[in-house]
Amino acid sequence: MLEFAKSAIRVPWAMSVFGAQQVANVLLPCDFKQPTRQANAAFYSVTQATEDQFTDLLWASFQVGDELQRGLMDLVFNLLTFRAFTPRYITRLSSDIAEQSAETLRVLTTGEGFRLAFQEARNNFEVYNLVKHVHQLLNIPSTGDFDLSDLINRAYALGQYPDLWTVEGLGHDYADTFWGKEPIRNILTGATASGLPDKSLTMMHAGLGLSFAQHLMPTITPYSPVPEIRRVLQEFVGLVQDNARKGYEGAAYESLGLVTRTWHSQMVAIVDQQLSEIDQEVLSYFWHGVGRALYFLPLYVVPGFSSPWRAADREAPHELGRRNAIAGLSWASALVNIKQPEILASLLRYRGDQFSKDDSFSNGVMSTMAMANDTTPEDVYISAFLKYRPDSADPRLVDLWNTLVIGPCEKALQRYYPALKKHNRLGEVFHYQSLEKLLGRLGGV
Repeated sequence: MLEFAKSAIRVPWAMSVFGAQQVANVLLPCDFKQPTRQANAAFYSVTQATEDQFTDLLWASFQVGDELQRGLMDLVFNLLTFRAFTPRYITRLSSDIAEQSAETLRVLTTGEGFRLAFQEARNNFEVYNLVKHVHQLLNIPSTGDFDLSDLINRAYALGQYPDLWTVEGLGHDYADTFWGKEPIRNILTGATASGLPDKSLTMMHAGLGLSFAQHLMPTITPYSPVPEIRRVLQEFVGLVQDNARKGYEGAAYESLGLVTRTWHSQMVAIVDQQLSEIDQEVLSYFWHGVGRALYFLPLYVVPGFSSPWRAADREAPHELGRRNAIAGLSWASALVNIKQPEILASLLRYRGDQFSKDDSFSNGVMSTMAMANDTTPEDVYISAFLKYRPDSADPRLVDLWNTLVIGPCEKALQRYYPALKKHNRLGEVFHYQSLEKLLGRLGGV
């Protein structure tokens, strides 16, 4: 008890000294061109370290509060600088209010809408737990002694739907055992992983990228020198190339966007800028991962509270990012809710016209169907999803469902998946592109 009391007393004292140090950093900066840079970097690092100590529930609460707080600060700043009174700002604010109202009405106007929104939130939470707690689900030895064949069998023994997500978690935990052992090479190409079944490879690679990104992203901040940020991103790309099987690299690259947007949101624009100069293809996978992250963020899980689709449109600074973010978001939305296709149909009822403007949404849906078909062959949920049809009393919704979902899914399974499988390019479904053009480059089936 005495030691606990001593430790507890040290915390407020340490924070007081820390605050005083940051005031000194502002008043007596090392870099007079950017006097707050050192203090900002320190506050960022402390915030990240504090977040690492949160339980899942506290972390989710912090994320929601942080987003709301940032929005309020932006509003106050815009009011003080009179930006809030410009026609452009007023138009944008009016659009935001209208869209938020539509999102709330979608969920709260009917009992069915609320039921589906609540079910979607449950699905989201289930997937999060399957990936995060794979260690307990598969009884992975604490010594890190991996029998991959046995663990893959345990993952698939959990049944259809849990198997896909636990394989991703297994890929993450397996890659973690190599961290700190230099050089990190051949994680999924070496002898230990040679017996992995083909059906596990896409999500094992997604887990591989998840591990790399989670280790590397905490080593940089928005205030790190540009050469250091670039070096870390190049290290991530190099690790994927050194440890992924040919044709599956995309599944690993995409996880960088998932990790960055989920736990390091202030880094998204910086990573975008650097990747645009390092590798445009990796950049497209990155934004697909950002879209997938938006689907799982606590702020957007709360039924009727806000819309990740609006965030995907707004956060992407260019068309490549926007299309990939939308595709990644629809990729996650379709896969997480594959057991309840009526959830996706409900989304189309309110956003179908928006999704019809280009093929970003459909690309994500068809890509996730191809990946799911490979990861969980003969999945009963896939066949049930394809058989689902909305209420014929709503012909507009039926048309949207057929055009944006069923048509693309059937084409994905009958045309694109066999070709991608044959040419060993399944990692390509983890970013937005014309699969028809890709098929042409590959020479067809």
